[in-house]
Amino acid sequence: MARTYWYFKLFNSIKEVHEVEFAELELSSLFGPVQRVRNFSDILKTEPFNSFTLEHRIQDYLSHELPYGEYHGFTASIEGWPNVARLVRRLAYIAEFYVATETRNAEKLLKEIFSDALNQVNVQTFVHDNLVAFRFITNQYFLEKSQYVSKLSRNEDEVDQNIEALMSFPVGSIYRIPASATMQVGKRLEDYFAIREEPSLHLTHYLHPYKGKFHPKMVRALLNYVYPDGKGLVMDNFSGSGTLLVEAVLMGLDSLGLEINPLSALMSQVKCESLDFEPKELRQVIERYLDALGTLITEYKTLLNGDTLLVHTSVNPTEIKEIKQQLPKKVHASFNDGMSIDAAVVARNLVQTSPEKYRNFLLLAVSGTISDVARRTKKDFVTALEERLNDLYLRIYIFHKLNQKLKINLGHSRCYVGDTRDMGRTCFTLEGKPVSVEGETIDAIVNSPPYSTALDYIRNDLPQLTILGLVPSLERLEKDMMGNPNLTYYPAEMSEEIKSNATEFSTLPEYSRNIIGQILNAGRIKEAIRTYKFFKDMRLTLGEMHRVLKPNAKAVIIIGNNHYKLNGATEEVKNDLVIVEMAKEVGFSLDRSITRNLEKSMSGEIRYESIIILQKTR
Repeated sequence: MARTYWYFKLFNSIKEVHEVEFAELELSSLFGPVQRVRNFSDILKTEPFNSFTLEHRIQDYLSHELPYGEYHGFTASIEGWPNVARLVRRLAYIAEFYVATETRNAEKLLKEIFSDALNQVNVQTFVHDNLVAFRFITNQYFLEKSQYVSKLSRNEDEVDQNIEALMSFPVGSIYRIPASATMQVGKRLEDYFAIREEPSLHLTHYLHPYKGKFHPKMVRALLNYVYPDGKGLVMDNFSGSGTLLVEAVLMGLDSLGLEINPLSALMSQVKCESLDFEPKELRQVIERYLDALGTLITEYKTLLNGDTLLVHTSVNPTEIKEIKQQLPKKVHASFNDGMSIDAAVVARNLVQTSPEKYRNFLLLAVSGTISDVARRTKKDFVTALEERLNDLYLRIYIFHKLNQKLKINLGHSRCYVGDTRDMGRTCFTLEGKPVSVEGETIDAIVNSPPYSTALDYIRNDLPQLTILGLVPSLERLEKDMMGNPNLTYYPAEMSEEIKSNATEFSTLPEYSRNIIGQILNAGRIKEAIRTYKFFKDMRLTLGEMHRVLKPNAKAVIIIGNNHYKLNGATEEVKNDLVIVEMAKEVGFSLDRSITRNLEKSMSGEIRYESIIILQKTR
């Protein structure tokens, strides 16, 4: 068996130490042990890569779009071949990788190790005597860069042209000099490919506004580490906007999501299932929907003016008026134009007449337009909806065109409205088949619980939740949602549990009891009870996570620490420490913990996140 020599090159957007650690983690799981490389030139000094420097100038590719940070990549030398196709399809922080070995037939070898390789697109071959070096471009490169195709494409023809430019860029354009970063007019698509940033809203990740999103690249890398296998069932029991679920689908893994916020569950589901839509059919559905909506809005305005229609209409002004009267004052105050709410209700009702397969997609577009009109644009509702639907359609079309080349075998996903503290109450199905969560059925979990003083998701989503009628009771949702920073109501017994050192309080880890006591003694009763409730909820959640995971399976929890002003001094609430201690109590062991600094602090002065990786050991 021939020896193979490897070099994995980081994305040019990499600049933080923790990102290098994430890259090393995923490689250790998908490939095996690797060593960090400070500078690409170190690779050129070693055999057999130094055999390709004169004739093939492999150094030109190695030096193209280097990362800022201390390390440029990773190297390894092994006997034989790992799963190259899996590396291409799943790696997150690696833009491209190189492998060199001895062979008498490079073409035959390539077919053996990666039968779906696209010559001069995601693979290049360099031959020198009996040596061959392959350069592989990862799927992550094309998926991320597709964000610029979305940005600069107004129709299918422009998408087709720009996709071709994207697919040929990594091989055919390394000598191209990009336009200045300060240039405002005249940039071409290729100029955007050289920007040192991590696009996080590519493809369906963009489908709906959402604060506090996961970083898709980080989630993909963590999932690679905790579950490197090709098939399996993974879960995010705080699915939020669905980032983990989308990444799992793109990696070919089946996934389940759980989210107590109905709007979050809706966006998670649509982001996943729409990747498999047939673009032509979707476009026809959108066109019919917009035509019908335009007619209904015209009829509605006619009725509002007191005129009589000569045709039957499904618009009921009285019903719309009643819906508007039930909306909170904050929702009305969000809109400069009162007609926007009327149009949103009409658009919502019309969704039910569209083909069932596309109803959630259309409803999510209406929800996103409500958010746009309430916060970001002064356009009328129908115009804003038309623009949003066109943008969303083009993203589905872009993925369709990309996948004609990349041949991603999509996984399946379902997201449910439910309570992570009692997952047994939710009836899960996947592809029409029931999925039991009675115990030991999930292969891996990656989640990020809402921090105890972080974002107010209900306030952010209030216009959409109420206009679309997604929740029967906002008060119930506020009480049930974990980590709600603006919850004003707490059961009186929670305060008594702390004061009387009741069992539920006394059995928490010592540190958590002490910090709650400090907050309480500083006179911040509401914050003390909220912190206590968060820890109680997380203990129940950890027990449920342990119950549904298979033996020895891993779970990732991404959590930040809060900071409070107590008697003039800032005190840190170490959520990560408490979660680790409670996790050990229910049967987890700590695999590792990684600290990630935040560029912007959130409510509660959260300055960094801890990535806690647990393993079910008993």
